[in-house]
Amino acid sequence: MIYKLSPSDFRYLWEDCKHCFYQKVKYGITLPSIGIPGVFMKMNSLLQNSIQGRNLHDIDPDLPSGIIRVKEGYLKSKPIPPSNDCFISGRFDILTEMEDGQYTVIDFKITDPKEEKLEKFTRQLHAYKFALENPQMGASKKVVKMGVVVVSPESIHIDKGGFVFTTKPKWFPIKEDMKGFFDFITQVSRLLNGPVPSPSQNCLWCKYRICFSSPTKSKQLEMAG
Repeated sequence: MIYKLSPSDFRYLWEDCKHCFYQKVKYGITLPSIGIPGVFMKMNSLLQNSIQGRNLHDIDPDLPSGIIRVKEGYLKSKPIPPSNDCFISGRFDILTEMEDGQYTVIDFKITDPKEEKLEKFTRQLHAYKFALENPQMGASKKVVKMGVVVVSPESIHIDKGGFVFTTKPKWFPIKEDMKGFFDFITQVSRLLNGPVPSPSQNCLWCKYRICFSSPTKSKQLEMAG
């Protein structure tokens, strides 16, 4: 069996609950969608449309140089070694092309710029890199830089009857570690090819499923904590 892995699941689902991760990947049992507030989706869309085709370095000298060629692109990879039973399928934010024809893959985030929080995106960006360099179809793109651009409003003023938010984008590069990524995928493969992980005591969805799936009274009390 070959497993489809979504890069976005590496950020939270894998860390939060191995049982829910296993159920989603192996059996297609997804968690209820909490959804992203519409205002953030609109802000992200406006932001990406405004910078399409531009060089990020011209917007701010601290951002990596490169012309934005693709926004919200879809990708699908070849099987990932060494197990070759998993592949990447998903969507990335931004791909910029540098003067030498190589690429930078970037995630744009409207959030607080905390480095320890942004480390959660390391595996996700490495998944993008692998998929872009090893596509199931089409030409390979050499990715030499990865990182997160954080946008967080810093001030607001009134101008001609409207409110204007001011922010300075911040660039957080992610150091390349493909060996670490392949080791992680091997760990994922072993989990998926093994028995179903036990429901997590800290997962609210696991507690919900147990409490509403006719469990024994003792099990309900155990999961309720």
